[in-house]
Amino acid sequence: MTLSETSFNLKLHTFRRDSGRLYRELLRNQKIEPAALAELQRTRAIAIAEFARSQTVFYAKHFADAGIDPGRALTPDDWTRLPMLNRRRLKEHADDVTSSEATPRNSRRALTGGSTGEPLRAMHDSRVPTLALAWRMYTWWGIQPWDNLARMARWGFGRFDTLKNDIAWWPSKQRYADAGLMSPESMRRFHAELTKSQPALLEGYVVSTAAYADFLEAEGLRLPSLRAVATTAAPLDPATRDRLESVFGVPVHDEYRSAEVGWMAGECHERHGLHVFADARVIEVVDEQGRVLPPGETGDIVVTDLTNRVFPIIRYRIGDRGRLLDRQCPCGIGLPLMAQPEGRATDLLYTPTGRTLGQVTGIFSDVPEAVRQMQVHQRADHSVTFRVVEGRIPNARSHVERKIDLLRNRIDNEVPVTIEYVDSLPYTGAKLKYVISDVPRADG
Repeated sequence: MTLSETSFNLKLHTFRRDSGRLYRELLRNQKIEPAALAELQRTRAIAIAEFARSQTVFYAKHFADAGIDPGRALTPDDWTRLPMLNRRRLKEHADDVTSSEATPRNSRRALTGGSTGEPLRAMHDSRVPTLALAWRMYTWWGIQPWDNLARMARWGFGRFDTLKNDIAWWPSKQRYADAGLMSPESMRRFHAELTKSQPALLEGYVVSTAAYADFLEAEGLRLPSLRAVATTAAPLDPATRDRLESVFGVPVHDEYRSAEVGWMAGECHERHGLHVFADARVIEVVDEQGRVLPPGETGDIVVTDLTNRVFPIIRYRIGDRGRLLDRQCPCGIGLPLMAQPEGRATDLLYTPTGRTLGQVTGIFSDVPEAVRQMQVHQRADHSVTFRVVEGRIPNARSHVERKIDLLRNRIDNEVPVTIEYVDSLPYTGAKLKYVISDVPRADG
């Protein structure tokens, strides 16, 4: 047993006792029978809904307005009758969503990046050691919680907080790069740090991890200690996955998380879908009218956090599109599966006659080597421009133009669709907005 493993286990039985308790519970939960797991999830879902109704101003009114009898205990049959809420409503009523249990000591701010155009001020329940969810997921990739890690994300900590983090995790090493402040100089410094710390896992936003891979390849640099790479904050398309695996030389895994809820699902080593953390979250897929869709059908993702008692998030349209999967993973983990999220629910194109086009971000999915990055911009006159960073295969442009011709035919050439080849695409806050639309929407 290494010093890092010994130290980690000692912490889990002393001042990180709550983390240890949850981590051991999560490892047990992934092995229980699906029916027992579903019952555990239903029980926890009703419990958090009852708590929110009795301990927040917002949910008491929210449920009553939907005809949920305030004098009757909720049952599992009531679940789909509970009204859903969207980001705008949650943002407008954030103060009333905050529960009577919330205090400065047990609450931690969670500010979303606003990729939907509507940043949300939420709060996490700091009494819940949610990092244990990540530790469980890491073990699926052959990574242990005490292994050295490297992360590329929003990192606003100063020197004092960084020092505290280093002390808390010693002798394990965790190195961070601020994905919003990347430059050749900062990436060169980051590589020097990782050469010393020898991380087993690199975890980061899709765009920033891809940019770092480009930098390493251009500089002829490597990270031989890596055993896995994990990405989040955007769809991991096949071309990007192949690109990252080529540069880093290790498997690349997708994880699904958000600022307001945290970790929700992640791939295992089989990568046949993402395992939903059903013991801590409820993930549903609904149509435009809010009807729950069966596995296999694509719709809006609705999330419930089963652990947050300071800022309950119940049946929340998180703004993403996706589908659940009706199969068991051969890895032996009993947690249910979902497909990779397909992008934002707002990532749609419109024609003047009212036709709606979705899933445009996957237009090149069957020729992933032809495109390294892509952004779609629809202007107010409905014209569409695809900005493309072409791949390195021969005739990449002919593949791109063939797919765009198919799209033109699909919409009967109702609006102009053009291609603009670029060397790179701009991103803010370390994220790339894949679809930009200037077309006014009826819902504002």
